[in-house]
Amino acid sequence: LTMEGKESTPMHMIERGIDGASLRLVQGPLVGAVVRQFSASRTVFSGDGRLLACILEDGVDIYDISKHSLVRTIPTPGTVAVHFSAAASYMVVYQKANFSGAGDGKNLTVWKISSGRVIFSCFQKIFNKNDWPTFQFTSDETVACRVVTNEVHFFRLSDLNPQPKRLRIPNVFSIKVSPGHLSKVIAFVPELKGLPGNVQLYDHPSFQVEGIFETEPLARKSFFRVQEVEFKWADDGAAVLIHGSSEIDATNQSYYGESSLHFMRANGSLDCKVQFSLIGLFVSKFLSLCLQVPLDKEGPVHEAAWSPRNDEFVVVYGFMPAKATIFSSDKCEPRYQLGTGPYNTVRWNPFGRFVCLAGFGNLPGDVVFFDRKADGKYKVIGSTRASCSVSSTRLHI
Repeated sequence: LTMEGKESTPMHMIERGIDGASLRLVQGPLVGAVVRQFSASRTVFSGDGRLLACILEDGVDIYDISKHSLVRTIPTPGTVAVHFSAAASYMVVYQKANFSGAGDGKNLTVWKISSGRVIFSCFQKIFNKNDWPTFQFTSDETVACRVVTNEVHFFRLSDLNPQPKRLRIPNVFSIKVSPGHLSKVIAFVPELKGLPGNVQLYDHPSFQVEGIFETEPLARKSFFRVQEVEFKWADDGAAVLIHGSSEIDATNQSYYGESSLHFMRANGSLDCKVQFSLIGLFVSKFLSLCLQVPLDKEGPVHEAAWSPRNDEFVVVYGFMPAKATIFSSDKCEPRYQLGTGPYNTVRWNPFGRFVCLAGFGNLPGDVVFFDRKADGKYKVIGSTRASCSVSSTRLHI
């Protein structure tokens, strides 16, 4: 579901079937008639809901939702994934690197949608949906960056110089650019030869700097037993949640491995680890200043999500029945308990008033909705069961 504008443009819904996808107009509580049909099996909306990308066998078609019309056709056969930039001026396309995909071997391309011109291309050997997109933009679309071996390359989109600014980070594996007007970059370096893994927070470089440069990060956090991380920035870019995981639980308490959650401010002033165990939750400042907030639930971190208000986030954690807690974003302290249940999923509505807890996948599909009151407390306003459901998304309405 998507909606381009908050006042005049109606909401639309994509409906998928064995024959492709259909775009329906939503008017109030009623789902209206089909306004456009697509042969694509996969579709992606831009962040503002203005454009729709339809992935076909021989390329990508881009549609204007308000006019239901074709804007651009991108000739990229074997497309695996696409990504719109923040204002939908650019689109990143990843193709299969074989005879049915990218012909010249450069299977990662960046297109300017208004002109249909390729502004950047390179070869990317491996595709991992958890790290997609591998070519990322700042919110104002002035700078883009990507990871290469031991470096992060920065490009100024007004002048896409073939010699990018190169920040050296040995063994860097993945990055995530923050939203907001003061963009930061957080990078993950996995464990190597007995050395702990770490995440490092950086400012974007000055484009007056020539060649390769090295600089001290604004903040750094090291940890063992973390093989992968998922970065979750607050919408205003003021802080980031770092969800770390490994396939093996060193304590042998969980078949699904081990996980942890860290909190870091964009200015590097506070770094807090959220460690769930019977002895409590520890909140550690960057220079080892530690506070303890007791919790009574141990087990994995199932999911964490920021409120669109950016003043709090919710974490679902612990062995089943899992526990859900609202944390403040200023001090990373628990603010409200949502209770326990068979949950592994959390979703906010776009205004931060309603939050949904659910249990999908191998859980029975229980769904509970909460309303945030003026005093900061949450009240259950409804529940249902979506049996056999495996995933969900936030409604952009």
